[in-house]
This record gives sequence, C-alpha cells and structure tokens, in this order.
Amino acid sequence: MSFKTISSRVYLLLTLSLTSGIVSPAQGLHGTLVVAVPVNEGLVVCADKRLFNDATGTFDDRFVKVRKVNTNTLFVATNTIGFLDRSTGKMEFDAFEITSNYAKKHDFNGGHLFWDGLRAEIRKQILAYLDKRKFADWPATDTTNDRLLFNLVFYSIGSDCHIRSNSLRVFYEKAQTPVIDIPEVVAEEVRTPQLTGKGKSVMDYLSLHPELVADPTIGRFDESIFDVKKTSPLDAVNFASKLFLLTNTALPGAEVSSTHDCAMLGYQTGFQWIDDLGQPIVR
Repeated sequence: MSFKTISSRVYLLLTLSLTSGIVSPAQGLHGTLVVAVPVNEGLVVCADKRLFNDATGTFDDRFVKVRKVNTNTLFVATNTIGFLDRSTGKMEFDAFEITSNYAKKHDFNGGHLFWDGLRAEIRKQILAYLDKRKFADWPATDTTNDRLLFNLVFYSIGSDCHIRSNSLRVFYEKAQTPVIDIPEVVAEEVRTPQLTGKGKSVMDYLSLHPELVADPTIGRFDESIFDVKKTSPLDAVNFASKLFLLTNTALPGAEVSSTHDCAMLGYQTGFQWIDDLGQPIVR
C-alpha cells in the first residue's frame, strides 16, 4: 500500500508540518491531528484533544478542536490558533472564538461574502492584538511552516449531498509593519479520507512500517480500494482512534493525544457528536 494514496488530494494540508495551539513569546501550546472520513451516512471528523506547553513541558488533553458551524457544517483549526498574554496568561487572541463568533452572525452559504468577511475579521483581530503590544512582544514568524499562522478547514454537506472542504490559511510575518496574508479559500470535494495537522508525520511513519497496513482497520482506507458505501461511522472512528493512538505512542514529538472528539455530518441527521462506537451522544 502506498500511503500517498490516502487522500492524495489533501493539497498543501499534508505538505506542511502543522501544529495546533496557543503561542506567546514565553509560552507555546501545540499538537494536533484531524481525521476526516466520508462514510455511508455522511462525513465523520475526529480530532485529538492535546495542547502541549513548550515552556513547562506539560499538556492539557481537554481541548475541543472540532466546532459546529450549523447543522451541515463544522470547522477545525491547526497551527497557532491563538496567543496568550505574556503577563496574565489569559487568552488574548483565539482563532476558534473569532471564527465561531463570525459564523454565528453570517451565512456560511453566502459564498464570497462569507469568506471575504471572515478574512477581513481575522486580519482586523490580529492587528488589534498586535496594536496593544510592544513590537518586542509580538509573536515570531513561524519560518518552519513558511510563515503559516493558522489553518481553518470547514467541512460541509450541501443540499446536493456532496461533501466539501474549504481551507483558509493565514500567514503572518513579524515586521514593523506586520505582513498578514490570507489567500483565497481552497475548496475541494471530499471523496476519500483526509488528514490534517500532523498528518504528514503519520503518513511518513506508516510508509516506513508497512506491517501496520496489514491491520484492516487502517489498510481499508487506502484511496485505491476505499469504498465509501461500505464504510460506516464505526469504521471511521476505529481508523481515527488507531491513528491517534499510533501518533501518541510512536511519535511523541508530535504531541498528539490518544483521547479525541468525533462528530458526524449526516445526510439525514446533520451535525451530531458521536462516541467510539459511532453512535450519537449528547454534549
């Protein structure tokens, strides 16, 4: 099995070594893996729950990285999703909160109006955060990830029952006049499993350990043989759970928890949280 076939259409999402977290000059929290799998009933999206603190070497495995937008839409975020105030330790910039608040007030199905407005809101919030602080306290440029600040991925099911992803990437460069680039959203139809965040690290590891592919829980998700009609929510959750556990134990540097949250966008049911048996739960 060639692991470049597990969603070879993930475009830049797997070419970047992404993290998710909160960063300040003194403290950084990071680590994430998101697994999205089309199934016979819709789409299952799972994300780990860890935020790792570089400064203290501690972590919090309670952070929810899957967020509901509306009945047929959810979003996830990777890389630096916020900033902590250096003196108080409080969250002063939160990409999840900014995005959620914007989505509550604007129609996701509004096309360019939605995306143009979200891009403007993100830019405004970043500049407002920086404007309150000395240049020396501004976050550094993430040169490792080509200046990427954070990446938002929206998953939705349309009235035509097609599953789509929309990726919005935000780039930042520390300069006296800060450089904030937010390219146009990248859209695609989701037909096969997609991994974001630490996906590249996972794929590289699996490529070096083909014996793991013998596990049908993983092997059946090869794009060349993947059959969405024969894939249930339970199959998707089992696949995601294996990847979270594998990443947590075999790739500790990825700082991904084995604990996770899963939600499903159902063709008939819309957004639902689901458990490790693929069954709906109330949260």
